[in-house]
Amino acid sequence: MKDLRWHQEITDLARREGWTVFESSLERVRLEDPSFVAVKGRTVIAVWLRSAAVRPSRVPPVDRFAGAGMRGFCWSPLDMASARRVLLTADQPGAGVPDDAA
Repeated sequence: MKDLRWHQEITDLARREGWTVFESSLERVRLEDPSFVAVKGRTVIAVWLRSAAVRPSRVPPVDRFAGAGMRGFCWSPLDMASARRVLLTADQPGAGVPDDAA
């Protein structure tokens, strides 16, 4: 249940900030697949959500779509401040998403 609440909290925040959120319809898709993809204006982000702090050996491939101009982020509940900052500013020209947000 904790996973579902965390996922819902982040996707609700993204939607409130004007992002269109695309979620997988499959339960427990592959580890390398993002939890959701969000689009706002011309900005596209891929987000991997984890219910606990991410262990270095289990970091998802957040740079997987970098060649296509899409930023990737991996967030746990401890990363709420960074997640909020990205969702509030990532679509603004020249905003520059902070490095600690990934």
